[in-house]
Amino acid sequence: MKTGAARVLVVDDDPAMLRTVERILAPRHEVLGCSSGEEAIEAARKEPFDVAIVDVRMPGVDGFEVTRAIKAIRPRTEVVLVTGSVTDLDDKLVRAIEERAFYFITKPFSKAVLTSLVAWCLDMQRLAEERNDLIRRLTEDLERARRFQRALLPQGLPKSFGAVRAASAWVSCETVGGDLYDILPLGDDRVFVMVADVAGHGVAAALLVGMIKTAIGRGLDDLAGREKIDLAPAARAVLDTLAPLSTSRVVTAFFGIVDTRGRTLHYLNAGHPPAVLWKPGAEPRLLGATTPLLSHGIGLLANPTVKAPFGPGERLAIYSDGLYEVRDPSGAEFGRDRLNRVLTGGSGAIEKVVESVMKQTEAHAGGRPPEDDLTMLVVESEKA
Repeated sequence: MKTGAARVLVVDDDPAMLRTVERILAPRHEVLGCSSGEEAIEAARKEPFDVAIVDVRMPGVDGFEVTRAIKAIRPRTEVVLVTGSVTDLDDKLVRAIEERAFYFITKPFSKAVLTSLVAWCLDMQRLAEERNDLIRRLTEDLERARRFQRALLPQGLPKSFGAVRAASAWVSCETVGGDLYDILPLGDDRVFVMVADVAGHGVAAALLVGMIKTAIGRGLDDLAGREKIDLAPAARAVLDTLAPLSTSRVVTAFFGIVDTRGRTLHYLNAGHPPAVLWKPGAEPRLLGATTPLLSHGIGLLANPTVKAPFGPGERLAIYSDGLYEVRDPSGAEFGRDRLNRVLTGGSGAIEKVVESVMKQTEAHAGGRPPEDDLTMLVVESEKA
């Protein structure tokens, strides 16, 4: 086959016109001529063509029927319809559009018009293939990002970590978000819990999540062997990670350390939605921001680590904004107040509470896909 050539099917019951079109296109392309609609349809069944030049007025199967058949057999083939009649041109043009022809021309036409049309058809096909290839690669990249993001999350929950039990939920949005949660035993009856949210979506956000998890791990190393609990090093490690990146990169995070021996929760909230601390049957407490969100150029407040009582039977829920921003088909949000009522009003094990929250937000969405990651981590200081 000629370099850069296309396969062109020419259909016309006029032998002279058939030969003329074949002579015009043959120097650059592989051309097959057919003198009837039936012959052209059979040729399309046997092999693919890039372009078909089809006369409208033919005895038996006309050009419109040929176009419909070729499109059914070979959807990728572009059809240029040709008419020698100047009557009812508007009706023919409408019919050509309905049959999904690529273009519609009238006889007589010049060599330049025909060769340009074929070249245009091929350019459009090439661009469509490039677009489809780009979509395929982007889809694959997004799926890899989802798998990468999922691999960063703790496995096997619900699970107990000494005297602390944890349950979680995480639903990734279609475009890949930037949520991260984790729970790590630190020894000495201490357990680290966290939820972080990278602003933005896509592969870049998912990769930044991995970088942030590594940074937090470095920050926690500073806690080893220390009596005083200070979560500021973990937050500073995130800031150090963000520093060489775009100034628009923003992270909200809630870091906490449950000290079961001291019956205390030490926490740092960097611009994240307030966590909920409660004991079934008692009024909940909201743990709001203790320092601004994490972004290059915004420093931490002095002493951002705060303490709260956290004894046996008490529960802590940390979540990202995607959970309460779930919208119903009319656009109304699930809402933070409703989320907190569902959380604190639930009875039974914490995994049942998590399950109830997710069922109610799903019902509220009414089939709408999530616009952001839905992330929640619930921990309980178990009774002795």
